[in-house]
Amino acid sequence: MLQYPRGPVFAKSRCSPRAVNAVCCAFASLFPRVFVNVLLTWAAYVLVIDIGIRALAGFGRVVVVFFGTGIYVLSVSSYFLIVRYAGIGPSRSVAPGGDEDAPETDLEAGRAALLPQGVMAKENGQQRYCSKCKCWKPDRTHHCSTCGTCVLRMDHHCPWFSSCVGYDNHKYFILFLIYVVGFCLVSFFASGIVLLDWIDRSEYLDTYISLNWVFLFIVSIIFGIAVCIFLCYQLYLLFSNKTTIEAMETQRYKSSVASSSYRYSQAPSSESVGNVFDLGWRENFRQVMGDNAWTWFLPVRTSKGNGTTFPTNGKVLNAIRRQAQQEAQMLSKLQGFLDRGAASASVGRPSNVVIANEEDEYTGRVSVEFRPSERRRDD
Repeated sequence: MLQYPRGPVFAKSRCSPRAVNAVCCAFASLFPRVFVNVLLTWAAYVLVIDIGIRALAGFGRVVVVFFGTGIYVLSVSSYFLIVRYAGIGPSRSVAPGGDEDAPETDLEAGRAALLPQGVMAKENGQQRYCSKCKCWKPDRTHHCSTCGTCVLRMDHHCPWFSSCVGYDNHKYFILFLIYVVGFCLVSFFASGIVLLDWIDRSEYLDTYISLNWVFLFIVSIIFGIAVCIFLCYQLYLLFSNKTTIEAMETQRYKSSVASSSYRYSQAPSSESVGNVFDLGWRENFRQVMGDNAWTWFLPVRTSKGNGTTFPTNGKVLNAIRRQAQQEAQMLSKLQGFLDRGAASASVGRPSNVVIANEEDEYTGRVSVEFRPSERRRDD
């Protein structure tokens, strides 16, 4: 008689759902990386070996072999550096040199270290904090749900790299796009020349053309146009000193008045006062690419700063201060009006408005909330 196990199937198996999920995630992150590098290697082989050495001659051969090999090496190197330095964010211990046995102390130390330096805030005006990574977030740092960590100066999560583009690899990402566009241009002209020559000589009547030439010509057009459009957008953000996230979302800034207390003007943000990190297109470019022009287009680290603090635009900061001062003056006048109304109510005249004061944990300022009061009925 057959005996069947009473427990659930695969109860003792090592193939747990968590293990299967980890394998699937690893494959999903590995596939685009392998695909991009295989595609680049195939294109380099067709361009340098199949076209440059076997089909061309003279000066054209030298140009194609030299530029094709050089751009391929630079592209692969920058791709590796993007993946190598992806997903780097603030330490989970929060405070530099903090004690892991005292997380609360570390949290307060990290908050105190970032408080006087940062200019960005949450919607309610409080300091930015990541509840998942358990750390205070420096300016321009965002949490990536795909990578599962906070990324310094996060630009976006790119599926072609299966990683985030941020402070530590932003320059390599820009260079990779430039290299790919240049590689597509060389491939397009080289494959186009041999194809036109094959048609011009009427060799199609007697011989077959290499399909690699045709595929390289088509792929260089498709990827060249797509990457070039994306490169133009990234260069616009680079010269504006914005990230992709900052271009798509409103960034809120700190002020001496709590954000919830603004009544007569809009709370300071990138929409109301402008980009506080915009230093002019020249300095914006140098913030990522570095000061040395000889290293601008080489995959070497030249980004300024440490990724936690950034230089700011003095005019925008002054606009934030002026706006906060004007708002504080208007709120002070309104406060006086309400105090007089409350005094009148105390002698039998009901006030139309009451005030509810709540101290903001971040700024220490008083948030003012206005609510209609209920008139007392005559007995």
